[in-house]
Amino acid sequence: MQYDILIIGAGAAGLFAAGKLAEKGFRVALLEATGRAGGRIATLTQNEYGTAIETGAEFIHGGAKFTLELLDKANLNYHRVEGQMVTIQNGVWLTDERPRDELLLSEKLKQIDKDCTIDQFLDKNFPISEFEILRRSVQQFAEGFSLADTGKASARAFQKEWNQMDEVQYRVVGGYQEMINYLLDQCTQFNAAIFINSPVVNVEHAMQQVSVYTSDNKQYTAKKLIVTVSVGVLQSGILQFKPVLSRQDPAIQQLAFGSVIKFLYRFKTPFWEERSRKIGFLLSDELVPTWWTQLPKHSSLLTGWLGGPKAKKAQSLSAKSLHEMALSSLSGIWQIDKNHLQQDLLHYDIISWDNHPYIKGGYSYNTVASQAAKEILQKPVNGTIYFAGEAIYSGDSQGTVEAALGSASSTIELILKE
Repeated sequence: MQYDILIIGAGAAGLFAAGKLAEKGFRVALLEATGRAGGRIATLTQNEYGTAIETGAEFIHGGAKFTLELLDKANLNYHRVEGQMVTIQNGVWLTDERPRDELLLSEKLKQIDKDCTIDQFLDKNFPISEFEILRRSVQQFAEGFSLADTGKASARAFQKEWNQMDEVQYRVVGGYQEMINYLLDQCTQFNAAIFINSPVVNVEHAMQQVSVYTSDNKQYTAKKLIVTVSVGVLQSGILQFKPVLSRQDPAIQQLAFGSVIKFLYRFKTPFWEERSRKIGFLLSDELVPTWWTQLPKHSSLLTGWLGGPKAKKAQSLSAKSLHEMALSSLSGIWQIDKNHLQQDLLHYDIISWDNHPYIKGGYSYNTVASQAAKEILQKPVNGTIYFAGEAIYSGDSQGTVEAALGSASSTIELILKE
């Protein structure tokens, strides 16, 4: 069958675009490589935790316009994330008051006149001989929040993220999958076709004509194509374009895609409440440095987070080794014997997103060269091929579901104007 628009990837961006364009009367087909929709939104509903668990995207950050409007339209509830952010350095639990060095960091970030990498910014303003602890904190934040390599990541982008640290965050009641289910219903309502287990390997294109071929040798044709797969997939080369996209291919390689490993640990008791019932996020210098609770919900689940270059290196470790890393980190943070933690552990899952064959990483972050690359990718190829997704987005919500929806919305506008 000939379609008006083909979309590759049934994540948030692909589903949002498919539903909206089908509603406008376009014949739309969406091709998804895996057996499920959602991409990096991956909620476990039937599990050992007794509640919906996010193995991928979890939070709504700040005033996420597209996300919150979509949830409201779908009549889906979301609640504010609560709890204190605690920093632990060398086994010392620091107070809520921001150290003097961090105030100085904020001042220096405001003075950036020309973009550079985070490492270059630190070398210029904070020599390691005097500011070792601050530099380590910056690296931990950049790796944990943005999955960034500080040798590549933009200092200006880091400034925005640092200023957003205290923004309100939300979780979707019942999990982000509820939003995905709503988007799927919209696709069904407006007759968008969805083909799962259909990994695209080749795209042949000419002006206003596209043929895509899946790994099982099926062919789909349309006038236009929207590509919403992750940067990891685009950079891997498993999706081939004929003819080659001479401007877009180098731009794709200029984008940065961070690594992440997520640790889900359910214990018999929320032992951390013995110290405080107000703990929300823990930022430490352990091997698995970042952990958070489910506040305001009372739960015995702790979520661990390892991002950036350290996560990239850890992807090759065995599940047993990663588990030992997690227990050692919790032991160091809480000064609790590892054996005791193991005995108190009911269930755990470790999710290595780099090892997902159709994602190959966590989410994107900005480098000094990112914006120029995005400007190339935000323009359609001969009015025929469009790129969308969180990595193509240029606003203040980089690497989020909001970014995916915002990018999809911009792509929809481009198509409707033609």
